Amino acid sequence: MIDSIDNNTAAPSGEADFSGAVSPEAEISSAAPAQSEPLPGLLGEDGGFVPDWYARFDELKGMEKSLSKFKTPEALAKSYAELERMRHYPGVENEEQMERFRRMAGLPESEEEYRLERPESTPENEWNAGLAERMARTAYRYGVPPEAMNALQETMSQAYEEAREQVEDSRLEMETRAEQSLQQEWGANYERNMGRATAALQRLASETGVDADALLDHPELGSNPDVIRLLFQASRLLDEAPLHHSGNGTPSPAEEAMRMESDPSHPLYDAYMSVNHPNHRYANELYDRLTSR
Repeated sequence: MIDSIDNNTAAPSGEADFSGAVSPEAEISSAAPAQSEPLPGLLGEDGGFVPDWYARFDELKGMEKSLSKFKTPEALAKSYAELERMRHYPGVENEEQMERFRRMAGLPESEEEYRLERPESTPENEWNAGLAERMARTAYRYGVPPEAMNALQETMSQAYEEAREQVEDSRLEMETRAEQSLQQEWGANYERNMGRATAALQRLASETGVDADALLDHPELGSNPDVIRLLFQASRLLDEAPLHHSGNGTPSPAEEAMRMESDPSHPLYDAYMSVNHPNHRYANELYDRLTSR
């Protein structure tokens, strides 16, 4: 006789015990990521933006001043649409579109408010305020932002300074070559001959009303050894020709010597009176020749 089945009999050892298993629903629930906190709403009950709505986005940092002007999504959308229309430069012929372009580019409201700053590399005494004003008017008309125009000015100022330095370096190089050439030619008489050449130039300039200093600073004259040789030869001829006066007659050698030591307008007065003057030796020799006649 078959015994009745005992429901309490242990399960066969070959079958798994599912008493501690996790249900599929529980597995899905545990695998799902935790829900992040939703961002607060950007719109208020009236449909407009809440205050400082843009501060919630890291990508918008630095644009707070511009974005604070938009109070509604419609205003922001219109601005974006306007920006899309202005993607191409309108040209100064279309003043209405240029006005919108200037606003979008952040230009001042009027050309009178458009200002250009003096570049740091430009000395104050070289700053041309009138030219800067003309450039500002042109930049405003064509919609160039002041920041861009000031940066362009700085670049131009630096380029001008570099060019000026190159010219000065070239002039110094020419002077060095001329000095070396004449020193080799004149030897121990170099200083004396240079003084005579300079004095000759000053004497000729005084009789013709020419600025002698400007000629000496001219790179094609003051640094030209051929010109200096010519002036030296002229000095030897001028030793015998006293300076002319506006009055009647020609001064005698003694009168000429007197003018050298007493008349500040005489071209050799400073050279004769100052022992530190580069032409003192020549002026002294000429004075001695004039007084010995």
